[in-house]
Amino acid sequence: MGLASARGSGSDAAMQCRLSSLALLAFLLPVGAAQAAPTVALQPHRAIYSLKLDMTRGQRSVISIDGQMEYRWATACDGSSFEQNYQVAMVYASGDTLTRKTRYAGWESADGHELTYTLNSTSNGKENEEISGTAELDDAGHGDAVFKTPADLKQALPAGSLFPTTHMQRLVAAMRQDQPIFTAGFFDGSSADGPQYVSVAIGRPQSGDPSADPLLRGPSHAVSMAFFTLGSGDKDQDKELPDYELRQRLFDNGVADRIVIDYGDFAMAATLDKIEPIEPPHCK
Repeated sequence: MGLASARGSGSDAAMQCRLSSLALLAFLLPVGAAQAAPTVALQPHRAIYSLKLDMTRGQRSVISIDGQMEYRWATACDGSSFEQNYQVAMVYASGDTLTRKTRYAGWESADGHELTYTLNSTSNGKENEEISGTAELDDAGHGDAVFKTPADLKQALPAGSLFPTTHMQRLVAAMRQDQPIFTAGFFDGSSADGPQYVSVAIGRPQSGDPSADPLLRGPSHAVSMAFFTLGSGDKDQDKELPDYELRQRLFDNGVADRIVIDYGDFAMAATLDKIEPIEPPHCK
């Protein structure tokens, strides 16, 4: 599952926060370390998930969630493309209902140095947010994001930053090497709040089920990801709570079948309903 999926999936307040508390040290990798890990092959696929309320905290939080999310990741001749579309209706204890639709799409170059991104969302039928732009990284993972929308917005990406496909490749590589923790900077352009850093706790490997769908037969790990926004002023970053947490069962081909996105006051579960492979393009 792409990391952008959790952004904008919660209440209006949570949705404006920067996608999934985890008491892990969440420091960026040393300059260039994130780029040094070997790349791994991911499975191009299209997946459809049902969205439901997993749990709620407090008396005025969300009491019901019903929705669907479609996720697509595919290889391209010059890189990879990814897209997430979801629609979710949330009912609050007050009786109010929020219906949100979001589409996020991006393209990342094969070397992980370039990213284009766009996001459009509506809340109760009214346009809520529009984001688009491009970003570039050098070999050390340092660079800039230049937004077309919002206009005149430019953000510095610190050394060690990764775009979505490269981040997933590095995470899967860490899983295959039985590393218990993986941390890195992250940017996907799905929010104007700025880049993030992600601290990931990786569980022990679980053997595959030969009777499962062919895309879900391999080894998997329980993965807990805590997302923090960079540039949060003079706050002590290693004592902050994450913006959100994402817990999932992640297979070593990059496919996830069970996902929980935790925003603090409530958590939303995404359950896999359908998955199918995407054929690679014919490139010269």
